[in-house]
Amino acid sequence: MSICKVKTFYDSIKKYTNVADVTKRAKLEAEYLNKACGSIASLKRYFTMYRNYLKSKIGTQKLIEKQSLLALLLSILTLDEKQQSEFKTAHHAEISHGQRNLRKIYDVEKYLSTAVGLLSAISVYDKILGIAALTGRRPAEIACSAVLAPIANNDYAALFSGQLKAKDRIDIVPYEIPLLYEHLPITKALTSVREARPQFLNKPLLFNSTASGELGVRVKRHFTGLIEGDIQAKNLRAIYALLSFGEFNKQSNDGYVTISMNSYFSKVLGHSENDVVTCGSYIDFCLPTQRNDNKLKEGLKIS
Repeated sequence: MSICKVKTFYDSIKKYTNVADVTKRAKLEAEYLNKACGSIASLKRYFTMYRNYLKSKIGTQKLIEKQSLLALLLSILTLDEKQQSEFKTAHHAEISHGQRNLRKIYDVEKYLSTAVGLLSAISVYDKILGIAALTGRRPAEIACSAVLAPIANNDYAALFSGQLKAKDRIDIVPYEIPLLYEHLPITKALTSVREARPQFLNKPLLFNSTASGELGVRVKRHFTGLIEGDIQAKNLRAIYALLSFGEFNKQSNDGYVTISMNSYFSKVLGHSENDVVTCGSYIDFCLPTQRNDNKLKEGLKIS
């Protein structure tokens, strides 16, 4: 039986007319989740499910005794300070471990050609995976909200809007992203997705509950063997960022790259410009090194 009972919770709070009753009911739900979840990571995941559902159902203008109902609920259904500290410590340790054990991308050319081929696939979910691999956008953004406007004189870039998982930021405006394939075929595939599944437009919760299993099966079908280990749909975003950074390096005019990988990832993935920690979790993969020992400067030795 699923731990998540957010629909039942939402129905229960609709009958309350004062802050005290809503607060009491929300605290009971938070207590239930604390007991039901076996780890801080699991608890955070379920709190996020609740918060996203409530955001989709309750507008910011909904008041109860002159207070924002949504703000009240979100202030209760969240990790406390101790839990937040424990989660950050564990999360940072996981990132640190991952960055000491990067997974190999065996065949970049085959990976990209597979993604391009998926743009013209029959399956909507295959198309979504192809677009995700070539644009770095989340599958839910592709199905529900993404707009990829053209950039003048650059077929390998787009002005992206429709970002999800904004973490309550209000500073998100459309921003330029690199593309790993031409703009027109990607946007044609995006249009095809929207036409085939109009029910997903602006409904990421519906999409995630409907499509996650299908995407998980299909991403393994198409990309297994091209990278080290198991592959999940979320890995396409990390691989996109790495490949884009590699292309960015090649375009350096003077041979120097003056932006760090973390900062670049933050920029193209739409995180806050000051957030270079979150993007550390996307540094999961590595590319083959290309060496030509005959061209190494005299005296330089690679061990």
